Amino acid sequence: MDEQVIGNYRVIKKIGAGGMAQVYLAVHKDIPNLKVVLKILSDPRLVERFKQEADKLALLDGQGNICQIKHFFNHGDDIVIAMEYIDGVTLDDAIKQKGKLPANESMQIISDVLGTLQFAHEKGVFHRDIKPSNVMIDTRGRVKIIDFGIAKGKSDPSLTITGSSCGTPSYMPPEQFNPTEGIDYARVDVYAVGTTMFLMLTGQLPFAGDNQFALRDAKLFNDPPRPRDLNADISKKLEEVILKALAKDPEDRYASAAEMQAAVNALREGVAVADLTEAVPLPPKPRPPAEKKPFPKMIPIGALVVIVGIAVAYLLFIRPSGPALPQPPRLLSPENGAVVTTATPLFSWQPAGDEPAIFILEYAADSTFAVVLEKPSVMSTTYSPAAGLPNGAYFWRVRTENGKGNISAASPSFSFIVNVPVEEKPTGTIEITIDPRGDIFIDNKLYDRNKSTATATLDTGVHQIRVVNSASREGQLSETVHVAGGESKRIPFTFSFPLERARVDSGDVRIGSLPTYGAVVFIDGHPQELRTNNTFRTSAGRHEIKVVLTLDGKELEKTRTITVIKDSLIKETFDFRQ
Repeated sequence: MDEQVIGNYRVIKKIGAGGMAQVYLAVHKDIPNLKVVLKILSDPRLVERFKQEADKLALLDGQGNICQIKHFFNHGDDIVIAMEYIDGVTLDDAIKQKGKLPANESMQIISDVLGTLQFAHEKGVFHRDIKPSNVMIDTRGRVKIIDFGIAKGKSDPSLTITGSSCGTPSYMPPEQFNPTEGIDYARVDVYAVGTTMFLMLTGQLPFAGDNQFALRDAKLFNDPPRPRDLNADISKKLEEVILKALAKDPEDRYASAAEMQAAVNALREGVAVADLTEAVPLPPKPRPPAEKKPFPKMIPIGALVVIVGIAVAYLLFIRPSGPALPQPPRLLSPENGAVVTTATPLFSWQPAGDEPAIFILEYAADSTFAVVLEKPSVMSTTYSPAAGLPNGAYFWRVRTENGKGNISAASPSFSFIVNVPVEEKPTGTIEITIDPRGDIFIDNKLYDRNKSTATATLDTGVHQIRVVNSASREGQLSETVHVAGGESKRIPFTFSFPLERARVDSGDVRIGSLPTYGAVVFIDGHPQELRTNNTFRTSAGRHEIKVVLTLDGKELEKTRTITVIKDSLIKETFDFRQ
């Protein structure tokens, strides 16, 4: 790109390039101190994936450990994402400079990465390409995760084509090389974090191979070396955490980023995970109120078990006990194991003595384990947080202070759950019919491909429906529709064709390639989702078939024009070995 100004930004220099985008460092032309990173789409076939990256970054906006999106815009024929500029170094550079990192520093970084991934996972976003070059440490020591280019959302349409894999082979678990619809991407991210931690602590990767096939086989059939054989300073417990994250079978890994973070944090605090869970009596599983109306969904009890151990361990070590003061109060509410349906629960307690004291309320949240200290007025025995608490699991306890800086031991800890029901937005339903068929976009997001009918449930309000059939005279049709709560609407679209193609029926085309692994199939310019035996249904008539394959580091492509006959099966094989 030769232009010096892109949108409102003046380009300083090109800082990178990948399969999806060119990357530039730039400044706002009117605000010279506002630096940004511009990602400019370089492959027009990946428009939808590029838009999905921007949409996910917007969804995750506000999480301080994720590189933030600043702007998304078109510049001529180019699509551009303006990203937060991070003044710092990648974890990859830090490892190269030091060879390997100390255990304490590594665990701090990995804990931050896991906490950030858990936040994204709870939003339904899975990174799928965690590696040292996608983790940055800024000049203030904050961890930042970058590059959500191949991130996967739970509701995303599949953009991974014909069995091809997305990710960096050295950091991918075995199942990611041949992904299926049932793949657990939370455990995929856990495996990548385990690989990253292995490299941080030993200076080398757990598996090596000349190509992705050799790497896949090594991960499927071999065990990684033990980290302690490469670095004697690694503790036995820390080695166990790394090897659990690198388990071949996803079911043998940590079930979530939060679970692995809990294990890492326990080691940082010097307390074994088993000791924590055994030493803390767990509250009974909360029961919904005896009402006929449905009880709001609650957080998994397994996550609460982890939270119990880590939160209590954290609270126990935050502050030394002072000289003897009145016996800690008796806690009254919220009761142990209670579920409260208000964001401002009332904390109440009963003092054990009658001497004047300041009661210090402490409570810990599940997501960050940060301790909040509140000092109600002298001799106060109730408190309600004015700011309100987000839904989640909490622990609370009380200390006493005599006003001279002496602080007592803490009272026993009580657990409770804040679970404020969220009012569901009213929705309506639209039925989309397309004659003969087309790709469906709702509010500029791909909803489904090559369909004749589809039903979508949408929030109330105004929505844009667009359908695309590149073989038709129109190319695309669109309509703006207002959806009211509980309403059902039918939106018909009809494409027209030249006379000789007025009757459009369908047939099958089976596409093969040699080699077979990683081929990307396009029909009339549209990437195709994986189908059984690589067989695709399309309308009768002439179609352009293109297959793209990366072989020995080079991207190769071949194109043919075929004629599909009604109810027939056309077989085409593209041989890239010639």
